Amino acid sequence: MSGRNELWKQMIEDRLQWDMQDTAIEYQQDGLTNQNYIIKNGPDRLALRISGSNADRLGINREAELAAMQAAAAIGVGAEIVYFSTETGHMITKVIEGRKWSDADAGTAVNMKRIADTLRKVHEMPAIPFEFSPYRDIEDRIRYCGLHQLGLPGDLDKLLDKLAAIEEARAAEGLLHGALCHNDPFPNNFLDDGNVRLIDWEYAGMGDILFDLACVCASYSPAQKESFLTHYFGQCDAATLHSLEQMSYVVTFWNAMWAVLQTHTLKPVEAGVSAEPPADYRQMADWMFARLRETL
Repeated sequence: MSGRNELWKQMIEDRLQWDMQDTAIEYQQDGLTNQNYIIKNGPDRLALRISGSNADRLGINREAELAAMQAAAAIGVGAEIVYFSTETGHMITKVIEGRKWSDADAGTAVNMKRIADTLRKVHEMPAIPFEFSPYRDIEDRIRYCGLHQLGLPGDLDKLLDKLAAIEEARAAEGLLHGALCHNDPFPNNFLDDGNVRLIDWEYAGMGDILFDLACVCASYSPAQKESFLTHYFGQCDAATLHSLEQMSYVVTFWNAMWAVLQTHTLKPVEAGVSAEPPADYRQMADWMFARLRETL
């Protein structure tokens, strides 16, 4: 039995007091950082996460994640926690029986309003003592990638100049750590069970709400962006649109560096489990850097 299977066994038997012979385990193909499973025993159905080994390298703070998840569960936005280890990152939650969204789902007029309503609830949650900074994450990832010669773009300094200008502008307005944010609300992290729920709180922390909004708008057309901002703020003006575009640059940069890191640390395929081939992270990073250059 592999080491990962031993973790299943320990968590299922010790934490849940379930008999392994009566437990069904279903591997989930969509995890990029962790190994995710649905486990079933009689009428009970839970989600189990085995944390990836590169969580620290990706800037994931498990204590911040736990605090945010507890707050989100309390208002009905996140999953109820059954077990969470801040030391290992392993976790068990109740399953949200909802449908995962595509970009198209997140872009309908009805769902844009529902997302805006949900994110306002998130941003109004009580503060937690953990901050999220995409700027520091990007710097940390650049240092690591440079150390391991992972292939940074030749015009990195020029790209960083614009990033620094955006951070300075947001800091001048006191907007860097204004609210509790999810910081990864892309369509695949929404579940629809009649209400709009959010999963995957690994990057949660006190941050800039425009980062959340820019994540949501990543696949939107200009008209959809205006509509979404109107749903969230009650209006949409040129200044807010400009801020959204600036923050979209930060989101793209943050994801580009995440993709570069993944070229060095690909998730191992679980022994005995058929998994999808890893994404072409280098191609993903190159595409995102090209998008950044278009805005210079």
